[in-house]
Amino acid sequence: MPIMQAIRRWTPTAIFLILGIVGAYILMNKEWAQMQWEIPGRPSEYPFAQQMRPYLIAVACFLPFVISIIYQCADIMDRYVSRLWMEAFFMCTAILITIFILGDFAENVNDLMDLPNPVLSSVRFYLAQMPMIMNLILPYTLLMGTLWCLSKLSAGSEITGMLQSGKSLLRINLPILIGSSFVALYFGIFGFHWAPNATLYRTLLFDSISAQSNKDAPPRGSVFKNDTQKRIWRIGEPAYIDNPGRPIKNVHIEQFSAPGKLEYELIAKEASWNAESRLWSFKDAVKRVHHDLRDQDLTKIPTFETVPTGNCELPFEETPWQIIAPTTKTESYGTPDLLETLKTDTNAKIRRMMRTEWHVRIAKVFSCIILTFIAIPSAITFQRRSPMAGIGIAIFLAAFMLFLYEFFPTMASAGYLPPWLGAWMPNILYLIIGIKLFQSKLAHRSILEATQSWLKHRHEHKS
Repeated sequence: MPIMQAIRRWTPTAIFLILGIVGAYILMNKEWAQMQWEIPGRPSEYPFAQQMRPYLIAVACFLPFVISIIYQCADIMDRYVSRLWMEAFFMCTAILITIFILGDFAENVNDLMDLPNPVLSSVRFYLAQMPMIMNLILPYTLLMGTLWCLSKLSAGSEITGMLQSGKSLLRINLPILIGSSFVALYFGIFGFHWAPNATLYRTLLFDSISAQSNKDAPPRGSVFKNDTQKRIWRIGEPAYIDNPGRPIKNVHIEQFSAPGKLEYELIAKEASWNAESRLWSFKDAVKRVHHDLRDQDLTKIPTFETVPTGNCELPFEETPWQIIAPTTKTESYGTPDLLETLKTDTNAKIRRMMRTEWHVRIAKVFSCIILTFIAIPSAITFQRRSPMAGIGIAIFLAAFMLFLYEFFPTMASAGYLPPWLGAWMPNILYLIIGIKLFQSKLAHRSILEATQSWLKHRHEHKS
């Protein structure tokens, strides 16, 4: 009998392990293949931050297995609190995901219907958007799930019974804090590359749909500048985001030997890229070799020699993905791209913006735990008090955090605050608020009572 109980108890853990192995094997290989279209050079030459991407996917695949082990090793009370909290958290997450997708689909249904096989394409689109959606809603589903779970426990006086068993308020909520830490880890993994990449994919896809649907519009051109290699690509008709491997047309490449000194131009009707050989193939190409102008009169029209090249292959390091999306907003940069920009870009303003964004992404991971820390004392009530006042204040604080994460980073990007302070200031303020809320709850006072007591104390101090 004990053997059968052990089998039943550990079967979910074994299933999570098998799913983690299968998921890691499939997704890591898929990510390595995708990286070849995005990152210049061969895999052995990729920067360390880029090489982390497949391994972070593996970590995400095995986290449910680790969570299951912790759950099985916990005592009865911890498992009970964990189970209620996970039910509330997953319910809130499912509700917010559904609301987001339905609202977004209603807004973009006309564009999505222009895709081939609209139903399947729409499903694939929203699956690709899941990292971005989760990165948007996870802090707030953590807050709502914690409020829902603890208000339910408080309504049944179960929190009071747990306190009378000798456990502290912090110890009772330890499973929730551990669970929020794992969710924060997922939040950080999504935000490392896949949420910004989903934002970029979204922008480029709708641009592609708009260009394809408007037949009378001129071809969608783009310009990509490779400062490291002193090369400029001018593309008359680039590939679309849903088919980055399609040949690009009307290619005009300018290669400089030094700033302002054009070495040669390469003009071709079509260019395609081979992911295995890392070579660009040009069709019907013409090369214009410019003469050395150092000893010539620069006031004269520069001369060049036209060399018919025909079909040729060249080892340019640029990838199709770079040419499809040469200019994007900071929010569309993955963390590896942020780090590479910080290393190579010499513009002080851009470096300050990138450094601020880097700190913001780290700070937001911890904001998930801090919001949970605020939700715990806000939802717990004693003596049959209504939790609605505390819940309302917690929701207001969460909404106000959105404003603070816009205000302080903007101040830091403008140079009024250090980048690290602009990113971490919301967390610092909310950590102080969370500690004060916990202190008031340990004194068995509601948030309103604690606020009234504080105002009364200040009034007496001034008198």
